[in-house]
This record gives sequence, C-alpha cells and structure tokens, in this order.
Amino acid sequence: MSTPAASSGPPSRAGRQRLSADQRRGQVFAATADAIAATGYANVTLTEVARRAGIAKGLVWHYFSDRDDLMQQTLAHLGNVIRDAVVDALDVSAPAPDVVREVIRRTALLTRTHRAELDAMAQIVQSLRTSDGRQRITVRAYDATYGEHQRLLARGQTEGTIRPADPRVMAVIYQGAIDAMISYLQDHPEVDPEAEAQAVADVLLSGFTAR
Repeated sequence: MSTPAASSGPPSRAGRQRLSADQRRGQVFAATADAIAATGYANVTLTEVARRAGIAKGLVWHYFSDRDDLMQQTLAHLGNVIRDAVVDALDVSAPAPDVVREVIRRTALLTRTHRAELDAMAQIVQSLRTSDGRQRITVRAYDATYGEHQRLLARGQTEGTIRPADPRVMAVIYQGAIDAMISYLQDHPEVDPEAEAQAVADVLLSGFTAR
C-alpha cells in the first residue's frame, strides 16, 4: 500500500475520509456496547459514549432522540451483528439437525469473540424500561427468531430428521437452550465453548431427532 508524500504541515481537510451517517452510527453503537460492558448500563452517559466514539456529544443527539432511543437502536444493531456472525456462510440446506448443531456451536464461540456485545445486549434487555417501569423488551421480541427456528424444524419434519411435534414449541425450547448456554459461558470463561456447544446440542437433539 502506498503512503502519502511527506509534508511540512498537517493533512488538509480534503485529504481526510468523511464517514457516512451509517458509519458514524456504527461507531456510536460500538462505543455504547463497550461502555455498557465496561461500566454497566446504569452508568453509561451520552457524554461517555461520545468520548469512546471519538465524536462530539451533539452528534449523538443528532442521530438519537434520547438515551433510551440510543439503547434500543443499539440493541437492534447488536442483534443483527450477532445474527450475521452466526449465519455467515452457514449451509442452511444441510439436514436440520446439522444446522441446529452448527448454530449452537457458532453461538457458543461468540461468547469468546463477541463477549462485550452479548453482555451489552443482556443488560439492555434487562434494564430498558417504559415510563411506568415495565420491561420494554419482552419475549415478543423473539417472534422473528422463533419463526426462523420453526421453519427449520418443520423442514426437518418433512425430510424425516426431526420427530413429529409442535415445531413452535420446539423452536421456543431451542432458543431457550441457546440463551441458557450463552449466559453460562459468559459467566464461566474457563469453560471450553466447543465442548459446551457439543453437550448442549447432544441433549437438545436427543429430544428433537426422529427415531
């Protein structure tokens, strides 16, 4: 890669890369996740987020209406990051049990490669409240995820690899196992995620697969 010629003065504004709005928002989302993981949800301020993102505080207000809006959009962004990391190059045409096993394995590994993001997501879900104090993020937020699992398991029933049962019920159990595994691995960094994922998949699939 070539380097710029030596200059006696600072680089000109014309030579600086101007980030797009999406890139700026991405910086803010990353800074928010880092701040939550480092100091805890309750202690995160917009000033701290701006400092970690390397931008002016006013720019945070430009993109987000308030702190709750920032947190809710950060949660959505991080959810997409995690989902993309799991499904990237995933062979969804493989037999359903193989897909389930691979999703569990990839998710387990994310507790080591995306620890801050997962921690931030968990804290936002637990802490973000409505004006009357109720938890804002409920299990209904899982509906799209349950739907994806349900379609996979229904396809497995068609191909004969998944036992006859209500695929929605199995989808809820499947996601519950993933959530419990994430929490356990986050709290126990000494545990091998590959081994844990294999054990979880073995238990789950022992009840899911056709005999």
